[in-house]
Amino acid sequence: MKVIEEDQEQDKKHKPAIIFEEGPIITNDINLCEHCSKSFVDSYLEKQFNQSVCDTCRTEEKYDLISKSDAKTNYLLKDVDLDNREPTLKYIVRKNPRNPKWGDMKLYLEFQVEARAMEVWGTQQELQQEHERRQENKEKMKEKKYNKKVRDLRKAVRSSMWTTTNKSHQHDYGQEVYNQHEDIYTQTCLTCPHVMSYEKM
Repeated sequence: MKVIEEDQEQDKKHKPAIIFEEGPIITNDINLCEHCSKSFVDSYLEKQFNQSVCDTCRTEEKYDLISKSDAKTNYLLKDVDLDNREPTLKYIVRKNPRNPKWGDMKLYLEFQVEARAMEVWGTQQELQQEHERRQENKEKMKEKKYNKKVRDLRKAVRSSMWTTTNKSHQHDYGQEVYNQHEDIYTQTCLTCPHVMSYEKM
């Protein structure tokens, strides 16, 4: 027995020691919802738009989605403001509900679009003033186009009336006028601008 124990002791001395490295400490990333301040691990808005909002608060009106065309119209933004200005805004792509043939829609988080508009315009008041200025210019352009149409219509009516009248018009000349300098006589029609010039032998 003693011999066996000695052999086992010698085996232990010759065997290499096995060292186990400590594994990584796994922890869950805990986020705080910016709306309700409750913690959450994952959410749709956080994943799609990098907005720290839990799925419960996602239904709040503040976090509605907005199409690219509406974002440009409502907030007076350009393509470069949405897609190129840093940091670029994230979006999701969906089929157009009105007509799938019209192509896919880009949907942005309106909360982020509004923040981008404030970067561009400064304040809500300045954005509203720009809306009013553009609307005023739009109304002026509409009025200009309308007035031009009216003028063109009146011109066309006068031209038509003149042509129609001129076809059956008989000149009714007024008194004869002698131009001594040019040695000619003239008579002007009393019902139209026509002037007849002639010489006398």
